[in-house]
Amino acid sequence: METKVKDLKPSIKENKSTNVSKEKVTGAIVEKTTTKLNDILNPTAEGRIKKMQNMLILADKHEFLQKKKDELEKFILSSDGTQEKITLSNAKGFSLDISNSQVVEEVTEVVTKIIERFLSESEKTILNYSI
Repeated sequence: METKVKDLKPSIKENKSTNVSKEKVTGAIVEKTTTKLNDILNPTAEGRIKKMQNMLILADKHEFLQKKKDELEKFILSSDGTQEKITLSNAKGFSLDISNSQVVEEVTEVVTKIIERFLSESEKTILNYSI
């Protein structure tokens, strides 16, 4: 707890102009830290169940992204450069077919980068999540 108070001392000095006393700020920090520690050290069954449900949602999201990445890799591997087609469609039923191999290649590169970024963020979120 002391390290958090020490880390915030520069911000306490900055607050001198707003007449915030060190005691009030330090007391608030200690109270918030104690609350979080109590949640971690003395979890309730309901709290753990909610966290588990959230973890399952994060896991489903990660699996979905992994599946899409695998599908995209299969698409790229099976491409011969002559018969690929990407179809874009909207909720109104309008669609656009793209069959130019250079455009398809660029689109798949962009989509690959985006999926990899989402997967990386998803993995970090899951690893940092505590039940």
